[in-house]
Amino acid sequence: MAEFERTVTVAKMLADQGKELSLELLLGQKYTNREISKASVNRPGLAMDGHLENFRGELIQIIGRGEYAFCAKLPAKRLKANFKKMLKADKVPCVIVTAGMKVLPAIKQACLAEKVPLLTTSMDTSAFVSEIIAYLDENTSPRTHIHGVLVKVSGLGVLIRGDAGIGKSECALELIKRGHILVSDDVVEIQKMRGGHLIGSCPPMLQHYMEVRGLGIIDVELLFGIGSSIDSAPIEMEVNLIAPTGEIDRLGIEQQKNTILGVEINSLTIPVTPGRNLAVLIEVAALNQRLKSQGISSAKEFSKRLLKKMKEGKVEKNGK
Repeated sequence: MAEFERTVTVAKMLADQGKELSLELLLGQKYTNREISKASVNRPGLAMDGHLENFRGELIQIIGRGEYAFCAKLPAKRLKANFKKMLKADKVPCVIVTAGMKVLPAIKQACLAEKVPLLTTSMDTSAFVSEIIAYLDENTSPRTHIHGVLVKVSGLGVLIRGDAGIGKSECALELIKRGHILVSDDVVEIQKMRGGHLIGSCPPMLQHYMEVRGLGIIDVELLFGIGSSIDSAPIEMEVNLIAPTGEIDRLGIEQQKNTILGVEINSLTIPVTPGRNLAVLIEVAALNQRLKSQGISSAKEFSKRLLKKMKEGKVEKNGK
């Protein structure tokens, strides 16, 4: 499982979101190849007064109404010097002045001197920040590829994993026949989103296709209808299909976990033996996981009842 980081350049951000976010490049066209690697922004309060101890220079620098009011009170010479010092601290991707405010000449001069793109937007600061972070989250968050099948079962994103040939695709095919929805077969692209949740999607070339041994490549949408597949879904549970190896937890009291991109997800191991209907088992597992997410654990409730009965039996035997 290879994890890879992604970045987006200022130029691409302008091309993708310039119209939607009313972004305009004021100066620095030659420097728009600077890369943005974090789904966050920085509002440089103390940094504009020369205090850089906690300055986040790797982030887009946002000049909102509060920052602008502070800048307007500083002497132009001091403001320019402070801004230059701030922009030298790290490779700042760009500076964006929001709310349609006229950019102060000292800020223009500092950005030009340090070769940092300067942009403006007519959008209010809070609305702009919310939109730009959503865009950056989609385009810079870590991703990885996993061998497996992702199916949305009863509204729950279930990642089915296992060795080659164990029956992942056949199981997914049966789930689709039962009305559940395919996201991706064979290769699942997983992205860690802001807030620490995982989104699984299908590489564009493989969308709504499956490879089934003995049948070859099939088009799920043509066979089962357009509603039988979707482009992406949250990953909320993992099911590992394995060959029988001996002892398996029969009660299921202990919740297995697996970590993908630093995010823990609930995991379940199902042994594959002749005669077992894996699709039904996964369907029930998804429903059971829904109950667990609501604080209801059938295994734990059964264990409590069993212990209570054992205790009652012991009391009766001792005659107390």
